[in-house]
Amino acid sequence: MHDYMKALYHRFETPSEQTTTLEKAANKTHRQLANRLKKPEKKMLLRLVDLEAALRDQACLNSFISGYRLAQGIQQELLANLPPYNFEDEDERQACQRMWEG
Repeated sequence: MHDYMKALYHRFETPSEQTTTLEKAANKTHRQLANRLKKPEKKMLLRLVDLEAALRDQACLNSFISGYRLAQGIQQELLANLPPYNFEDEDERQACQRMWEG
């Protein structure tokens, strides 16, 4: 499932112009800093950059999956001809459930 969602994400991903500009600025700053550091510090910097990139990619994928699930839930609601989702009813249902469980 994770690979499927990742493929969908990459298919529909549309990077903004601002994202591209920020990536270029980050890469330029990274190169400038790397030129000023010694080898051990460069390795640490590269590790940090790699971790930040992985974190950003995972956050984007998680956001996409959340949006996909929301859209899927809305579609199921529309197809089922059910009344619209009501947050207050859901809160009350969860409170009653907790009361009966605890």
